[in-house]
Amino acid sequence: MRRTRSLMTLVLALAGFTLPAFGQTTLRIQDYPGVGNFLPRIAVAKGLCEKHGVKCELRSIPAAPLGVQTLLAGDIDVAFAPPEVIIQAMGKGADLKVLGSGATKPIFYLMASTKLATPNEAKGYPAVMQDFKGKRIGVTARGSAAEFQLVTLLQGAGLSASDVTILPAGAPNTALPAIVNGQIDGLMLFSPMDGFCEVNKVCRIVVDPRKGEGPADVVQMSGAAVVQVTTTAFARKNAAAIAGFKRAMAEAEAIAQDAAKFGEVMAVGLDTFKINAPNGEKVLEVTLRNAVAGMRFAVDPKALQHAADYMQRTGQIAAKVDTAPLLTAP
Repeated sequence: MRRTRSLMTLVLALAGFTLPAFGQTTLRIQDYPGVGNFLPRIAVAKGLCEKHGVKCELRSIPAAPLGVQTLLAGDIDVAFAPPEVIIQAMGKGADLKVLGSGATKPIFYLMASTKLATPNEAKGYPAVMQDFKGKRIGVTARGSAAEFQLVTLLQGAGLSASDVTILPAGAPNTALPAIVNGQIDGLMLFSPMDGFCEVNKVCRIVVDPRKGEGPADVVQMSGAAVVQVTTTAFARKNAAAIAGFKRAMAEAEAIAQDAAKFGEVMAVGLDTFKINAPNGEKVLEVTLRNAVAGMRFAVDPKALQHAADYMQRTGQIAAKVDTAPLLTAP
């Protein structure tokens, strides 16, 4: 049997294929259009998952609520979602475990269309929020973390969700034409919209929590902005695979945080996400340079608990939630 497998491995290697290890578990992992879930992308490109005994298979799901729903339905094994979405799911009975992060810094920022006058922009937050009163603001999806954080920005400026019209705009590939064509006046979204704003001047960022701008409730989530989560049942049944995944993520983080390897990070971006727009490669470079500092796997427990506390305080959840069990072993 060993001789047969060796021959098969040799034949497949010559043909450009690899033979999966016996007992290797496939982890179906949520990705997003755009920069997406980048640590697993690095791990896949560099063969880090296979190195640690697992196969990482990325599934593009463009919104966090849908990703968590897909996880709970058993159609993926790891969702990538902001704490707000996970905490909402917990409140509805979901039994989840956070494996690690992937984007520790806030990923959502508020943009204004180039067609929107913002006379209060120079005053910064919270004054600039008055310029959006009565306007249409896009978010990834209704009930998403983008919407939760937009509402928090509004509340911090003395406004409410009823002072604007919140519209689902999807991922950057659908949100970009919406803001360019004037279907929305503002946008609370994630990368690579920052690249489009900076390089192609189709929008401008007016509140950037990544730079400490905005209400404390949003800024203080830095350290647990988006986390990788699975179900407790899956984690218990697949302890070895989860351990391998964590080791792969640690190695992917080391690559992302090594400034000398930015070219490798850029190559992964170019291979996994083509921007078919003017200056597309430059847009991607700007986006990755903005995002790379947050590509870390460790989760700050205080930041995770802060997310739950602010959601309860602002009425987004009815009761206080202890997030510590999310981080304990299953």
